[in-house]
Amino acid sequence: MIQVLELTWESFEKEYRKIGGFLFEDSRSEPGYTLCDWYFDLQEEIEILYTEKEPVAETIKANLSKLDDYREKGFYPCGALFFELGYFFIEGLDLGNSPLAEGTPLLQYSIYKQKKRIKYPSPSSLNLENTELKNTTALWDKETYKERFEKTREALLLGESYELNLCFPVSLSIEGDLFLYYQSLKAKQKTKYSVYYPFVDTRTLSLSPELFFEVKGNEIQTEPMKGTNLRGLTSKQDKDNKTILQSSAKERAENVMITDLYRNDLGRIAKQGTVQVTDLFLVKGLETVWQMVSKVEAKLKNPFSWFPVLKALFPSGSVIGAPKKRSFELLRELENTNRGLYTGSIFVSEMLDGAPWIRSNVSIRTLNLTKDNHLWTGNYGVGSGITVLSDAEAEYKECLSKLKFITNPNLPSFEILETIRFRKGHYFLKDLHLERMEETANRFGYPFSKQKAEACLKAHTHSAIGGSVFRLRFLLNERGEFRFESFPLTKPKIRPKIRLGFADHPIDSKDLFLYHKTTNRSFYQKMLEECKAKSIDDCILFDPENRILETNIRNLFLKKSKFWFTPTLETGGLPGVFREALIRKGWVKETVLFQSDLLEADEILVGNSLRGFERVDLIF
Repeated sequence: MIQVLELTWESFEKEYRKIGGFLFEDSRSEPGYTLCDWYFDLQEEIEILYTEKEPVAETIKANLSKLDDYREKGFYPCGALFFELGYFFIEGLDLGNSPLAEGTPLLQYSIYKQKKRIKYPSPSSLNLENTELKNTTALWDKETYKERFEKTREALLLGESYELNLCFPVSLSIEGDLFLYYQSLKAKQKTKYSVYYPFVDTRTLSLSPELFFEVKGNEIQTEPMKGTNLRGLTSKQDKDNKTILQSSAKERAENVMITDLYRNDLGRIAKQGTVQVTDLFLVKGLETVWQMVSKVEAKLKNPFSWFPVLKALFPSGSVIGAPKKRSFELLRELENTNRGLYTGSIFVSEMLDGAPWIRSNVSIRTLNLTKDNHLWTGNYGVGSGITVLSDAEAEYKECLSKLKFITNPNLPSFEILETIRFRKGHYFLKDLHLERMEETANRFGYPFSKQKAEACLKAHTHSAIGGSVFRLRFLLNERGEFRFESFPLTKPKIRPKIRLGFADHPIDSKDLFLYHKTTNRSFYQKMLEECKAKSIDDCILFDPENRILETNIRNLFLKKSKFWFTPTLETGGLPGVFREALIRKGWVKETVLFQSDLLEADEILVGNSLRGFERVDLIF
């Protein structure tokens, strides 16, 4: 049993800066927190480079044996396996006759004397004023990619491979504090296999979502990841994109090929009859993409040691293709460069309760950086699996989508919000509010328990106060904790008309927060300030194509002839629960509406679940 020490973020940061070390972290299993295996008190650092002058294969083998020896003596060997080690491990390839240049990195590892497991709150905000991503440049443009893609497809059509994972580098440079930058990336992509690894004059920041393998005693588990689709902006788009991935013949074909490859590889080191696929075609949501994952497990026929396991498994088939040997050779010809640490692996190892415990990620979503004057520079790799069913345009787009977690701005700390009308112990449209909150929670990766939500709402104490009406702000944080704020809601005896005008400029349809109700309402607050300056109560938002959407705090309803319509909100806007209730009753219909439709309408109303319908004076 591993004892977990709880620390505040501030105390962890202070202590880490003092003693340093290797961090292998899980920021996904317990939302709002990081579970961290922290290896420190450095004994030794070793780096093995390719050379023609010495028998480097024997050097690698000897050092892998050394990793086993150190682990069995109670030390903590941690390190990185570079992709080019494939020339040593893949059967039929020869490191001595490889095209590698003198000095190509192959293996680096650190031996630590101490380890502790800690848990700390993921920092809600970081001072990144002096840390900046200075440059990201894709080293293949679209035309270069299409040219390499066609050559890849030719090889597939000739039957040289069933699937090839074509990759290319992105050059990047970062200025400032890499430890804080790594923490900021963790906030943007929460994974179970993140690593911060300081080694001599390099720093590795890995936000990998993919497990290469994990060994506990004589049991080994792998989780090949193959198949990707973007997350949607709206809840509907997000569900649709997940369904598209789940049902995609191309993506499922890729996944099953790699799963079969893993089964075959594990069969070389497993007890007969123990290899089994425990999950197939699972789809997991990361912050920016959906990923398809399968799980393959086995029991080792011999006690764990590094050389035979890596000889069977390395590099991961999910980042090469099938069959492994020919695919590896083809990719070297097509890519014509070293991948380096990208698509290699980063590992930690120790003895736990007298048995080996090894964890190793596939080093995707990984930055391997070297200090260059005041900047940290390096390459970040992106790629995707190519089959005969693939489309060059879609694959290039998928590759660039994997840059989003680096290039997207850090999200502010926020809570998911529902504003609910409460009167005489009754929550108006409660079920629809909770339904929308759950959909938003799913999109942002927040835990949601309807049972906990109901229990929190029952704790509201205003139910016995006559006919008073209250505005309840019901909030959910990233740890899955609910709270509420309650305010009296007073209505004027005579309802004034809402003075409504058009916004001065279109919205940014790519802003995720325009589709989900949260406490991050900076855009709406800014727009309301502009309304005040124009002496109007609210303004109508529209997209770059002049399609009207909503107002800052209300949904729009237009009457034409005998029928009522409301904008679709597919390009921006909050789907109000009052609006949803009317749609489900068949009283209004969603459709694409333009500014001209508003001007030609027989009648215009706005509304939300707090205030109901309100009449409008349109101000130009």
